[in-house]
Amino acid sequence: MFFLAILLPLLAQSQNPSKCSCNGCVKDKKGEVVMGAVAIIEELNLVAETDSAGNYRFEDVPAGTYSLKIKYIGHDDYVQKITLLEGETHTINIEIEEDKSIQKLQEVVVMGKTETQEVKEQAIKAEVVDTKKVQHESVTLSELMNRTPGIRMRQVGGLGSATNMMINGFQGRAIKFFKDGIPMSYLGAGFDISSVPVNMLERVEVYKGVLPIHLGADALGGAVNLVSKNSLPKYVDASYEHASFNTHRVTLTGLYHDTARKVFVGASTFFNHSDNNYKVVADVEDYETANLVPKEVRLFHNKFTNYYAELFGGVKNTKWADELRFGLTGFHITRQNQFGARMTQPFGAAQSIQHSIVPTLRYQKSFLKKKIHFDQFFAYNTIHVQQVDTAGGLYDWYGEFRPSANRVGEMTTLGSLAKIQYTYLTSRTNLSYQISKAHKIEFNATYIGMHMVGSDRFGKKFSDSQRDILSVPAEYNKTILSLGLQSKIYKEIITNVLAVKRYHYTTDYVYAGNYPPVEAPSTTQNETWGVAEALKVAVSPHSFFRASVELATRMPEQDEIFGDGNLQLSNLRLKPERSTNMNLGFRSEKSQKYAIELNTFYRVTQDLIINVAPVNFMFSQYQNVEDVKGLGMEADANLSILKWLKVNGNFTYQEFRLQNTGFKSTEGARLKNTPYFFANAGLNTVHKTLFSKNDKLQFYWYYSFVREYYLDYIPVKKEPDGFLGLWGKARFDAPNIIPNQHIQSVGLTYSPISDLSIGFQVKNVLDAMVYNNFRVQNAGRSFHVKINYLFK
Repeated sequence: MFFLAILLPLLAQSQNPSKCSCNGCVKDKKGEVVMGAVAIIEELNLVAETDSAGNYRFEDVPAGTYSLKIKYIGHDDYVQKITLLEGETHTINIEIEEDKSIQKLQEVVVMGKTETQEVKEQAIKAEVVDTKKVQHESVTLSELMNRTPGIRMRQVGGLGSATNMMINGFQGRAIKFFKDGIPMSYLGAGFDISSVPVNMLERVEVYKGVLPIHLGADALGGAVNLVSKNSLPKYVDASYEHASFNTHRVTLTGLYHDTARKVFVGASTFFNHSDNNYKVVADVEDYETANLVPKEVRLFHNKFTNYYAELFGGVKNTKWADELRFGLTGFHITRQNQFGARMTQPFGAAQSIQHSIVPTLRYQKSFLKKKIHFDQFFAYNTIHVQQVDTAGGLYDWYGEFRPSANRVGEMTTLGSLAKIQYTYLTSRTNLSYQISKAHKIEFNATYIGMHMVGSDRFGKKFSDSQRDILSVPAEYNKTILSLGLQSKIYKEIITNVLAVKRYHYTTDYVYAGNYPPVEAPSTTQNETWGVAEALKVAVSPHSFFRASVELATRMPEQDEIFGDGNLQLSNLRLKPERSTNMNLGFRSEKSQKYAIELNTFYRVTQDLIINVAPVNFMFSQYQNVEDVKGLGMEADANLSILKWLKVNGNFTYQEFRLQNTGFKSTEGARLKNTPYFFANAGLNTVHKTLFSKNDKLQFYWYYSFVREYYLDYIPVKKEPDGFLGLWGKARFDAPNIIPNQHIQSVGLTYSPISDLSIGFQVKNVLDAMVYNNFRVQNAGRSFHVKINYLFK
């Protein structure tokens, strides 16, 4: 219904004979189409950008005579008087000429850089994934992240399963996630990187080490910012994907601005479902011998269903607000639990449910001729989590049920009907002041408050009061204050960012001590400071060095302390992790020709928080590792060999080892369950005008390699003999080894017109054995078909 509200104004205007439309194609003197040129009807302040075919389009334009201007970096502005007649469509093709006076400088004109380029080239190290370029592919965000140097996304299962991101050695909650610059904790699993479709996003920004001030988080190893679509004033974008294992993914987004660009409404929705019933090799009990024997079985209780809808609207470009935006988000997730943190015991009935309704408010305003900018965000909501475990027996890997009079559940003997409410208050305040052209000061304050309470009639009770342990509320409050100064000097050859942060958190809870549980009220709090410095030095218009150093602290998150009400246990004694981080890198890029980057990093970390499994046979838990030291390097290269052929490749090597353990067996051991070498390669081709004037055929191939690593700590003397451990085999043979992995995927996409694409992809073509976090096996070969249409 909401999309009808978006489309009806468009349909009504299209039937109004006083309105007309204008479109055309922009080319250069060589006859090449120009993508990214800006078309402007000056009298109406209407703006359109040319697409990959060089086409621009204006809809619902009042009849009259106007000035049409075309602007494109390195070219003269083109201006033409046009007369638009009532009810007619006008096609105006344009040829633009190079600006001869700036031929040598055109590639370093700051005003010509896209947002993606600006993020890539800032002093703070960032990888930018342009999701618009891959929206025609049947790719998940997790797979997209794994093509990026220094990053590994690991999932415990198929679509929608729990993920663990690793950036330059740091993992788990040391990596913070944001949606349009706002911390995402209030959205729970509703907007998770494992389930959000790429079609929902404009791009993904991945920061390594030091963070921009406006993100304002206590990240230890980096952050991921998911940026929503915002490049078109009026559009409806729809996609549908069908894949193996009964997988269906639907995305529908839309945005409408009025002619004056002051009022806007929009929606972003998606639906995910997968049976995730792929084959795995599991240790199956032989009933004759009672031994565990590896056998191939098909998962039978692993479905995932996710609904998400975000409706928003507001006003912009008024005297009292640059933008005032109201939003209402709702999501519902149902996840069947096939196994715990490890593939040891199968489940056949347990499931978890999560849902929430989230109102949001965001206000932005600039003052003093845009020198001061204010940005405020609020969200208040309750996430409802339910865990159902009442099977009254056990399942085997073939789905056969064995009832037991001594059990209520299958995950635990006691069983569970836990219902937990997490109530969040999220506030983010950002204030910046442009002191001069060279200097900007910025302040950011982020507050996250969480109240947790629940019930479970099958759960544990305090021995003295007989109260349900979950019924006793727990509080978690965190505040991060950031103050930074950015300076650009010597004609912007040098860029420097200096930041100071203050971290503070408190928890109030009742600690359930040793069995039998006894009520023990407890409060913890921690407060500390951090400092960061990032420097960029340009050595040519296309190349620069950058370096950063940071003294960082990361406070434990509420779910790390209190658990998630599902398969993750609480750890009320978890300590903050602290780290000294250093980065040094070089980047060189020439538009449409090549881009190369080399980065090195060094970390010294105390009380590193890692996710450990199994705990109590099938659960996971966040625990501290006291002293970890690591260094590494990553390299990335993209090359346009021919106009229609592009190749890319990258690799990451990292050495993170335990220090000062006091035990010979673990001293100097690699960090467990952590890959230390991985690499990627890719090839993309584009072929235009094969069957018609505007069609396009794309072919792509991707390869991923992960060197064997180890589920637990192993002595250094047991590691492979090869250089840096990159070849050879470990000197033991046990399930503790996660073996070498080679994964290849191929696909093609055909676009009969610029805004319609039909794609086919085969993932894991050779049906290789793929293992992920905690040696959980992922899906083998799968087939995907995706259709995408953009209505502008």
